[in-house]
Amino acid sequence: MKLITQTFPSVFETSFGFVENSAKDQLHGIKVKKDNTWYIVGDLAKKNGISAARITNAAPSEEDFDILFRSALVNLSGKLTAPVTITLGFPFSTYNAYKAAAQQYLSKRHFLVESDSQTFNVSGKIKKETFDIERFEIIPEIVGGIIALKKIYEHDMPDNFLAISFGFGTLEGIMASKDGLINRTSFSTHGIQYAINNLSRELNKKHYLELKNEHQLDDIFMKGSFFANRKRVDIAELKEELLSQYYREIVSPMIRRHITEDDLESCGKIYLMGGGAHYHTLINAVKEEFESFIPVEVVDEPEKLVSAGYLYNSLRLSDNYPGRCAGIDIGNAYTMVSTFSEGNNSYLEFKP
Repeated sequence: MKLITQTFPSVFETSFGFVENSAKDQLHGIKVKKDNTWYIVGDLAKKNGISAARITNAAPSEEDFDILFRSALVNLSGKLTAPVTITLGFPFSTYNAYKAAAQQYLSKRHFLVESDSQTFNVSGKIKKETFDIERFEIIPEIVGGIIALKKIYEHDMPDNFLAISFGFGTLEGIMASKDGLINRTSFSTHGIQYAINNLSRELNKKHYLELKNEHQLDDIFMKGSFFANRKRVDIAELKEELLSQYYREIVSPMIRRHITEDDLESCGKIYLMGGGAHYHTLINAVKEEFESFIPVEVVDEPEKLVSAGYLYNSLRLSDNYPGRCAGIDIGNAYTMVSTFSEGNNSYLEFKP
């Protein structure tokens, strides 16, 4: 049994004009309807919209959450046997506040989703599809990551380890032992967005950014350059400086505040996950601080780990019916939708 994770940017914009034949497939051509309004979502919104965005850490009661969840369901079409089992979650910082609202949202059980396949298919049409949710659970994001870690490193995981997730909106971490989580050590604070906001302030001193929102600035940050006045502006040096400052002033003090010397003494490894774990400056900063006495490992495709953990939690809830299970990670930067498959195009091969 293998695992497939589909990914699309967590941004959307109201659809105006024609967007037919603008994408190569469903994943890159998401167009969904909420109430009486059509929205383009993900890559389609980034390419055809003007200022595609979303609210950071939006509550389940807000339209941002609803639109992205419906978009995730569209990409589950034809991949699962009804009724389905779903797991999703939130960072520690919002988990307790949002859990009840998310449970109420999912308790509707039946979701009628209207989508338009003309964005990627010349013979496409508007489609209405009902998704029946039989079971669901809301868990903390970092817990989803740890579930997946234990599947990947089933026989090689130390008894005690520290998991750190570098997300766009939230950085969080916790120590885990063979007996479970050590909740005293849990922490949650500003994510990579902190560095993005500082990038915006710095660039605005010299450049007109054409009213770019934080998600567009995140793209600039990842690429390390952008165009202004028909010239390429390199920000690689500034990017490293901002990431170093972020680690020095936000990440390291937060770890020191919650992880004691005794915790470090018993810690067998530090695992890094989340989209921010792709930034070598952050990885090197963690290694410089800890690797002399604790091994540091970045998991493969770290941004997909949480949705994979959600999927395995769904498998447990479903009484081991993999064809009915999904893990949906509605992140601030990207939404990940994980399902099981017998095919070969998985990002990691987990053991069932």
